[in-house]
Amino acid sequence: MKGPENAVLYWYAWRGLVVKQMRRFLRGWLQNLLPSLVTAVLFLAVLGHLVGREIGTMGGVAYADFILPGLIMLAVVTNAYSNTTLAMFGARLQRHIEEILVAPMPPWLIVAGFATGGMLRGLLAGALVLAIALPFSDLQLHHAGAVLGIALLTAVLFSLAGLINGLFARSFDHTSVISTFVLTPLIYLGGLFYPIERLADPWQGVAQLNPLYYVIEGFRHGLLGHSAVDWTTTFAVLAGASLAVAVLAWWLVARGTRIRA
Repeated sequence: MKGPENAVLYWYAWRGLVVKQMRRFLRGWLQNLLPSLVTAVLFLAVLGHLVGREIGTMGGVAYADFILPGLIMLAVVTNAYSNTTLAMFGARLQRHIEEILVAPMPPWLIVAGFATGGMLRGLLAGALVLAIALPFSDLQLHHAGAVLGIALLTAVLFSLAGLINGLFARSFDHTSVISTFVLTPLIYLGGLFYPIERLADPWQGVAQLNPLYYVIEGFRHGLLGHSAVDWTTTFAVLAGASLAVAVLAWWLVARGTRIRA
């Protein structure tokens, strides 16, 4: 009976970690979810339509439709990353991480609980951006499975990466440095507003080194039906990267890095 009993205990422990995070970011939806929506609406209204009238089509679609996949990924990445970073840093700062460590939970379950909370916030933010953007676009979904799979893997990957940041952060400033000065610029420079094929050498080659370029283009392919990168390539890269980061996060938590006295 030990196996089934452990499974039930693990279920309740995982659910407790997830519910606690969901309550936190839903209670503070004004600062946690609303900024992503406001950003998307401004970009779609100003760039997608006002400037987009002068640009016309890009990549064979209206400019508002072209930038929408990148705006959704921006919401998914930044929300998944920041949620887990703040959750782990807050647990360390308030020292209730010690309650989690003394509970009969294996390290993988702690990682799964924190990562699931970040993943849910990222997916919720992306879904809200998509819902609020529909009146601004003539979007026709081409590969539903690809869209859902890439969004899910992206949320998982950056939620796990945020957990690692939360383990090493020494202050609240450190929890936002990567998101503000690394992730957001990489998304903006990863083909959100323009196809990088229009860049001159060597900038086109430099842009192709940006990992978030493949995330945006793969998601764009699933959403619009065509892009510079096939969605299967993005899916494979995200799956491999998520597995590698998950193993690293598990190893750090198992060693007690920055969470054990």
